[in-house]
Amino acid sequence: MAESPPMSAAPPAPPPPPQLSVVLPVYNEALVLERNLARLVEHLESLGRPFEVLCVNDGSGDRSPEILEDAARRDPRIVALHLPKNRGKGAAVRAGMLAARGEFQIFMDADLSTPLEEMAGFLGALESGYDVVLGNRRSPGSRIERRQPRLREWLGRGFTLLTRLVLAPGVQDFTCGFKGFRRAASQTIFARSTLDGWAFDAELVVIAEVHGAKLAQVPVRWQHEDDTKVRLLSAVLESFSELARIAWKRLRGDYR
Repeated sequence: MAESPPMSAAPPAPPPPPQLSVVLPVYNEALVLERNLARLVEHLESLGRPFEVLCVNDGSGDRSPEILEDAARRDPRIVALHLPKNRGKGAAVRAGMLAARGEFQIFMDADLSTPLEEMAGFLGALESGYDVVLGNRRSPGSRIERRQPRLREWLGRGFTLLTRLVLAPGVQDFTCGFKGFRRAASQTIFARSTLDGWAFDAELVVIAEVHGAKLAQVPVRWQHEDDTKVRLLSAVLESFSELARIAWKRLRGDYR
């Protein structure tokens, strides 16, 4: 009697569809990426809901791509996406959010300048029916644990003041890199966003308002992380010109 062939081990079960998607734009973050990605995954596991982490490499010139590919091989919940060249944070966030599958979607900075514990408040707001949730470093209940250099802070405040006057009077903080979306709102907003530089956050808010999204501003703790990758003055000057582009595009109805 012929022997039966040995049974092969069953392949591991695929992870369940994600309920929560977290998007990390990555540009030359090799010094902190591995550690911060492990911290993020550990925190998401503690929330007890299926998740995915979409890491978008924005044309990094350091070891960030290799770190992301290694992490994705080891954990199927991590997805590594790569832009062929450096285009800017807006482009990286857009690519990740359009690829995200979760009902609740959050993008955040890879340096974890906003503590992971703030995620619970964002998820609560999204689950209660808000379409878009903005991190707000300027409202009562927020706390700045390490301030930016004074020049950078003044330029940022000037950008926010001008943006409020021209585009969205009710929003207090446009540039906090911690924002949440329900999936339907995310798809609507990011399919229409066009800017890759600093002003991309302001464009997201304008598109959300054009489409009548229900918007919440949630106070957050935040700490400045040194960033030598941004040429501050040129970025701010570019952002002011982009505000004019946003206003013109809204006037023409381009965001409909």
